[in-house]
Amino acid sequence: MNRLEPVTVTKYEKVKPTNYWTFFCNPRKWYIDEFLLSGEIEDSFTVSDYHKNDFKAGQLGVIRVGIDRRNKKQLAGKQRLDRGIYAVVEILGTAELMKGTQKEYWEDESDEDKVRYRVPIRYIKRLLRTPILLDNLVLSAEEFDKFLIEGQQGSSMPLNPLAFKKIIDIVGGSDTLELNFNESNEDNISIAKLQKKYFDAVPEVKERVSKYIERGSIAQDYKRRTGFKCQVCEALGLTPYSFKKPNGEYYIETHHVIPVSKLQIGSLSKNNLITVCANHHRQLHYGIVELIDNNHARFVFKVDDQVLVINKH
Repeated sequence: MNRLEPVTVTKYEKVKPTNYWTFFCNPRKWYIDEFLLSGEIEDSFTVSDYHKNDFKAGQLGVIRVGIDRRNKKQLAGKQRLDRGIYAVVEILGTAELMKGTQKEYWEDESDEDKVRYRVPIRYIKRLLRTPILLDNLVLSAEEFDKFLIEGQQGSSMPLNPLAFKKIIDIVGGSDTLELNFNESNEDNISIAKLQKKYFDAVPEVKERVSKYIERGSIAQDYKRRTGFKCQVCEALGLTPYSFKKPNGEYYIETHHVIPVSKLQIGSLSKNNLITVCANHHRQLHYGIVELIDNNHARFVFKVDDQVLVINKH
């Protein structure tokens, strides 16, 4: 789509990609409000030529609306939109030359036929009823993003990651984003495909991919292999079992030793898993923990100055 912001004219700047994006939408050219009300969740969006090679699956962005200059005929009884953020989106793939989609939402239907670089996106948080108004958005010096606040005559621009985090905190946190993964999580080949697809994803998406894998059969099989024991408790000589669930299995969690957010090959595989109780899971994330060794057979941790050897299964 070519939803250009016609209001604020800024000198074009070469901004380094951050894997987060601001997409600029002009509601006079493309009716974002009608699209959001339709319930559709997938579409494509025009991107700037300079950044066309920087888009990857698993990146995130926001749809920014500038001053709504629609006339009464174009509004057709609808309420004029205020300057603000009206959606959070996930980038589904790379940019390609293609025509637009959704002819019914264009003011000038001929714009749909123009071939431009566009990326496929999925709307994962719709904010038409509760937009984040730019006049009310308070950002610190570290969070400030001039293009997000001031706009530009362009289709897309890298977004300050701290500004994106602030926006996500306002809308309820990353767990409220409607991320769905259509790929299987039931075998090693499928997990390898997930890892390859989301290799360049932002941490919020990679963490959700991790949780998605943990709900699959690979993680469940690993829990059975370890006997539903906390491997940290076992290494410490403590009782390794937690409480029993209604199905008779002991409750246990899986932990990725190499954080999935670090974009390392193998971080999503079961060779990077250990089983832990809820308490030690938190300690591994937030405590004084050092990974000393990681080879094909074992992990060696230093936890509160105590060396623990945990064998891989």
